[in-house]
Amino acid sequence: MQLESEDAFARWDDERYSTQIDRFDEQHKRLFGLLNDLHTAMDEGHSQDEIGDILRELERYTEYHFGDEEEFMQDCGYAMDCADCFYDHREMHEEFASTVGDFRERHEDGEYVTMEVLTFLRDWLDSHIAAGDEDQRYGEYYQTDVDETYEYTPGTLRQRRRSESPPETTDDQPTTTVSVEEAVLDGGELSVPAGPIASWFEQVATTHGDRVATVEHGGDERTERSFESLYERATTVAGGLLETELTPGDRLAIDLESNGESLLFDLASHLAGLVSVPLYPSFDDEQLRSIVTTADIDGFASPDDPPSAVERAVDVVVDTEPLPASSQRSLPGLNRRGTDLATIVYQVPADDEPTGVALTHRNLRAAIAALSDALPLDPGATGTALLPVAHVYQRVGAYYLWDAGATVAYTDQASSVEALPALGPEVLIGVPKLYQQLYGELQDRIGTFGWAKRKVAGSVTGYGRDVIDGSGTPLKYAAAERLAYRPLRQAFGLDDLTYALSSTGRLDDHLLDFFHGLGVPLCELSGTVETSAVGTINGPDDFERDSVGEALPGVTVGLSADSDVLIDGPTVMDGYCDDPEATERAVHDGWFRIDDGSVEGSDLGLQE
Repeated sequence: MQLESEDAFARWDDERYSTQIDRFDEQHKRLFGLLNDLHTAMDEGHSQDEIGDILRELERYTEYHFGDEEEFMQDCGYAMDCADCFYDHREMHEEFASTVGDFRERHEDGEYVTMEVLTFLRDWLDSHIAAGDEDQRYGEYYQTDVDETYEYTPGTLRQRRRSESPPETTDDQPTTTVSVEEAVLDGGELSVPAGPIASWFEQVATTHGDRVATVEHGGDERTERSFESLYERATTVAGGLLETELTPGDRLAIDLESNGESLLFDLASHLAGLVSVPLYPSFDDEQLRSIVTTADIDGFASPDDPPSAVERAVDVVVDTEPLPASSQRSLPGLNRRGTDLATIVYQVPADDEPTGVALTHRNLRAAIAALSDALPLDPGATGTALLPVAHVYQRVGAYYLWDAGATVAYTDQASSVEALPALGPEVLIGVPKLYQQLYGELQDRIGTFGWAKRKVAGSVTGYGRDVIDGSGTPLKYAAAERLAYRPLRQAFGLDDLTYALSSTGRLDDHLLDFFHGLGVPLCELSGTVETSAVGTINGPDDFERDSVGEALPGVTVGLSADSDVLIDGPTVMDGYCDDPEATERAVHDGWFRIDDGSVEGSDLGLQE
């Protein structure tokens, strides 16, 4: 992007400012564009509301850019090899962000903010990016010291941090129980069909037959598979598994990249009557060894040779390259009971010995039924699958789509945002990280607009705030929708969305405001692995700020005497895998206590 005028207040110059890293050059250009928008609005005497919207967007985008840039510097090794440079750089970021925040607060307090302050921000950016060579330093490091095979993936560093930074614990923590003081939210009755996941998918395949069950999108290639074909292939793979020494009830760890093949393998495990244990690609050898030994894993499926400690700990190693295949007259998975163990779920670990969550077939079928009741969907729709198969939210989301006769679309996770236009989903299933990434990409696109269109698009968060807070939208929103918002949704594959779902963490207000203003039906699902990713839903038609919304069908949310948040219902786990002490601390009389900070008592009772 080149700013449209040579006499712009903040003019981009490639020779002076470029880091030679496209991602960060585009983010810097967007900061320049926002400063130009702010200068124009102040110089031409635009309304205080318009100036306030630009200020808030500048503050939010600054936070997004600085966080992304700092994570990159740590992830590529720059922060370690040039620690002083990194910490000086971060201090400068904090100074600029503080100034922008102060600028915004003074404006909201009714104080007139002079052009001198805006000039300070421009000159700071100039000195930070160019004159002091701060940003060029990490750009030069990237060009000369980083291996050419390195690829920056936002969010992976935070994931590794969680696995490398165990919380402090003490050996004398008392065992506690849970008692319910009051029920706050009640989702009502839920009919949970009997039987295992295997019989559920057999019925789904019979009902939807030649409808498209999966689409895999990669580059220019698009591969479709019908429900009937998916079921037939899964039964063939199940037959291949049963030709090994594995028998129904055995536990099979699945170490596959997250794509259509991994979910096919999960289905095949259920049809074979095995307990599916999908693993995250981020697990290291020691974590894999810990899982297969503590969870008493019988088999290990992988396209690669497993670590020697893993191979010694299991009875069967299944080579998945190619997938095992054999005809099978009977499928033992169809005879499993709803109360039988269906899967063991491991979270991205918070310590070196991750604890597995034991979910039954009834737990999974209850989650499917709850989502299907709350979020009805027509057959033939398309939904995305942008998370690892090891993530229970991804699997339950895929099962929910299939239950409705909808297509589950897969794509390379590293390029999932770029693939959305080709997929055109009606359901977007993601986590806050996905929506933060989308926000950054959309902001970068807005930065390429001319002044008039950029000014219209810049009001999006203000409109979204009014939508959420019940103030409605002004008449000029129709023009903004026509000129900017609809074209943006179409360009990013968001225009056909019926549901945009986010789970596993609260969304920041700026993301909620932005996407609601853009016309994306964003809503939050609150649930944990222990509740099969199902708990409460906020939206999409009646989204309420600072609330978890309503309990999903079959779910009751309560408070303990100590104001701990409790969840009861058929989605609640039987317990932690082979860890009765941890189970006793977490579950009492069917109630699961949420103690991860994702839901607080103050979030409840707003939509009874």
